[in-house]
Amino acid sequence: MNRTSVTIHGLLEQWAKDTPDKIALLDGDSSLTYAQWHRASEHLASRLQTAGVEKGTLVGVQVDRSCGLPVAFTAISKVGARFLVLNPSWLSEDREMVFTRWNKRFILCWEGMEIDGWKAGTLLPFGRSDIVSPALSPNGSPPVDTFDEFYMNVTSGSTGLPKVAVTSHRELLINTASVCEDLGLDTDDVLMSLFGVIGHPHEIIMRGLYLGATTVLEPSVYPRQHIHMISENRVTFLMGLPPQLDALSRLASREDADISSLRIVETGGMRITERLLTTFEERTGKKIIPVWGSTETSGVVLIGDPGIIGFSSVVFGYSVQLRNDEGVVEGNGRGELWIAGEGIVNRYLGERSDSSEILVDGWYRTGDIFTRRNERLYFTGRRGGLIKASGLKVYPSEVELAILKHPSILDVCVVGKDFPGRGEAPVAYIVLPGGVELNKHELRTFLSDILEDFKMPRKYFFSNSLPRTSTGKLDRARIARQDIAPDYRAELLRLDVDLVKLLNTRADLMEKVDAGYNPNWVEEQINNAMGHNPGPLSDSIVREVIRSIMNNLGRV
Repeated sequence: MNRTSVTIHGLLEQWAKDTPDKIALLDGDSSLTYAQWHRASEHLASRLQTAGVEKGTLVGVQVDRSCGLPVAFTAISKVGARFLVLNPSWLSEDREMVFTRWNKRFILCWEGMEIDGWKAGTLLPFGRSDIVSPALSPNGSPPVDTFDEFYMNVTSGSTGLPKVAVTSHRELLINTASVCEDLGLDTDDVLMSLFGVIGHPHEIIMRGLYLGATTVLEPSVYPRQHIHMISENRVTFLMGLPPQLDALSRLASREDADISSLRIVETGGMRITERLLTTFEERTGKKIIPVWGSTETSGVVLIGDPGIIGFSSVVFGYSVQLRNDEGVVEGNGRGELWIAGEGIVNRYLGERSDSSEILVDGWYRTGDIFTRRNERLYFTGRRGGLIKASGLKVYPSEVELAILKHPSILDVCVVGKDFPGRGEAPVAYIVLPGGVELNKHELRTFLSDILEDFKMPRKYFFSNSLPRTSTGKLDRARIARQDIAPDYRAELLRLDVDLVKLLNTRADLMEKVDAGYNPNWVEEQINNAMGHNPGPLSDSIVREVIRSIMNNLGRV
């Protein structure tokens, strides 16, 4: 079987014939073989047909990271419709641009999901019963070709405005086939992705479907549950955003955490730092492979070496160039990344239908600036975010990576701002852990050994959090328009987490000095601690809060 010349549902149908009893999907509540997945997909396809879904119809899907996602994916493929994941956080104007503007539209909503914001469409609820007890079969199906448009992937790019990249069955399969080969994945792998359903949902399921492998899905956002699923199902391949992998690695030393089955860990989708690669390996013994991809490329295009920052290879079937004002950059140098290949989409839907400045003569102009050094590519920043400081080019990502080298800084965003009489200069919005203070002079001294003077931020703003898009990327447009409003809820959560860490640390220290773990330490030490209580809470309230935590949690 040539797996790149079929449709998405055709690929599932073939695996259902060849390996009907192999476990295809696991999500904690359901386990489906390839034959069961195929029957559930046929059942849901029949329901879609009965409701009036036809070839080319736009079907918005609201579903979590469960078996409902791949079943909906293949069912919509079966009826020749267009698959689009709905984002509940879209503003009304964004919804109009990507969904509600289309006259005939349907909403496929998973059980328990909130749908109040999507009343403008024919609602089709579906749930576990459609998966575990399928009863219907479609009454025929329209002819669907591998070149037909199927997957509607929404991205905002550098403009902040949503655009829908139209992706065919073939483009998805071409990219998936090449990535699986370059990463060394095969049918015996057990794959798990922590990516959100909103953003690039195909990354959660396409590789497992292409390989005829097993895909593990977990709706929870908690790293402890992710580790449990990895251990229980002996996951061999894990994909996640940098913050997700960082959170998971912090729990890797727990006695009940077993991630020994992992042989490949991949990260992408946002900025990758040397600190992440180093700390993840130190905590887990596993090396992360950094990757870069785009909506318009149908997936990953650049792959790095395990544990090393930057990208050393281009996925088979793609070609890349760096271009600047003088033309193509040969050898070492800096320029905008341009990509060509069969996996490149050829148009956008809706307001962004004019792609003439982005898709040029078979090349996709990414808008991302890369630096090539010794045949390795390093992401520098976005073309639209370029800062001209004293007439010199400053790329925000370059400054952000330097700032993130400071051990006390959790997150940062650098943007350009105009200063009267001085012109544009970079400014930095910085997130610190709860209770941590950082002197601006100390930070400048730290950065002076890393950044040239013209790249040094003119001002530093400390904030509780930074606004991000639904895919986890920094929302630079929002930061540039207005000062960041404090996120008090996020700060409260951060402080609670810090308190739990402190309690655990104190318990460990008590054991190391042979004092044992004693929950009554509050009574013994609180009087001394109260001498360091300058806050608005009284000593008695602080004592009661700590005592309550200890009594209810024991050793946290």
